[in-house]
Amino acid sequence: MEPEDYDRLLAELAPDLPSEVVTLATAAGRRCAHEVSARHPVPRFPTSAMDGFALDAAALAAARAGEEVSVVGDVPAGHPAPGLEPGTALRVMTGAHVPDSAEAVVPVECTDAEPTGTAPAAIRFSDLPQGIGRGWNIRAIGEDTAVGDVILSAGDPITDAGIGTLAMLGIGALDVIRPLEVGLIVTGDELRAGQSVAADEQAANPAGLIHNSNLPMLAAAIRGLGGIAHTRVCDDDPTRFEALLAELAERTDLIITTGGISQGAYEVVRTALEGSHSTFGRVAMKPGGPQGHGRFRGTPLLHFPGTPAAAHLSFHLFARTFFEGRALSQRWRRTVLTGRDLAGHRRGVTLLPGRFTSTGEVEAAGRARLPDFARAEAIIRVPPAPATVRVGDIVEVLCC
Repeated sequence: MEPEDYDRLLAELAPDLPSEVVTLATAAGRRCAHEVSARHPVPRFPTSAMDGFALDAAALAAARAGEEVSVVGDVPAGHPAPGLEPGTALRVMTGAHVPDSAEAVVPVECTDAEPTGTAPAAIRFSDLPQGIGRGWNIRAIGEDTAVGDVILSAGDPITDAGIGTLAMLGIGALDVIRPLEVGLIVTGDELRAGQSVAADEQAANPAGLIHNSNLPMLAAAIRGLGGIAHTRVCDDDPTRFEALLAELAERTDLIITTGGISQGAYEVVRTALEGSHSTFGRVAMKPGGPQGHGRFRGTPLLHFPGTPAAAHLSFHLFARTFFEGRALSQRWRRTVLTGRDLAGHRRGVTLLPGRFTSTGEVEAAGRARLPDFARAEAIIRVPPAPATVRVGDIVEVLCC
């Protein structure tokens, strides 16, 4: 099956996370637990969109006729506006309260008044546009947000603009989905935890000098999506592996493993779980074809290949669905391919690292190794052979 079909299969594993109330200061990056709608309009009162003068209909007619108009008050932002006497003007600042009887706000640059200093006693107008209608440069009640407008839907990520909108509505706390607690088990006898290698150690066992890149990489990916990572390393002993699963199943919402799922003799994950807890197979994608999924004591399991590039891709294609609440098929974006043609592979979808140009097109790297993904801004999806995506064609990408 193709990646999107496999992702849909995994949807039934998604945990139902509870919500928690957090302050606005800590809500960024979280997902909204319930729909949030506006309880009051924004703005709550008519406000000026310009620094200028509020005029009623009679004063605006006098201004069009070239007559002088008296200024009877000055309204800074944050202060209530006095009543507007017929045929007169009020000086108003941007965001200031505009009286209901005002017909329009004329910008200060259309008058003979100085932009700063005390308000003048009277003003004359020049360069007035034709066809000024009621409400010119006046923001009406509810113009930005009306009562009942949906601000955030359940599951929406809370962005900086979302924070600003909630603050604008006077909302200081809200219900968000609790962070996903993820157990991460990286398997393999060959992996070492430290980064330094002594000369005698290298001479004694050069085969055991593979640095553990999957653990810090996937832990960073989990944290980057707002999750909490509980990291473990396991050798190829099934008993020790099952003990780690039992420990993490008690405290996490999801467990991700890497390595040990192919057809070899020392596939610890497959040996421990196949037939009893997990199903293993191949997804039509390259790299990252071997995949597995299941449950252990009710906790969902995702099993990724141990090859770093394949583990990286598997996380972004499949694990992100659990964090974002959106299926893989909904997360692909479309753009134009540049650089070189991309031929499909007979074994399924090809996934390549790509970078965007200044004009928004995407160009593929020459290879699909982890160092190539380190500089990537997107994952490019190339359909299976005999398809070929040519320069200038539309291609699907997953931003990463």
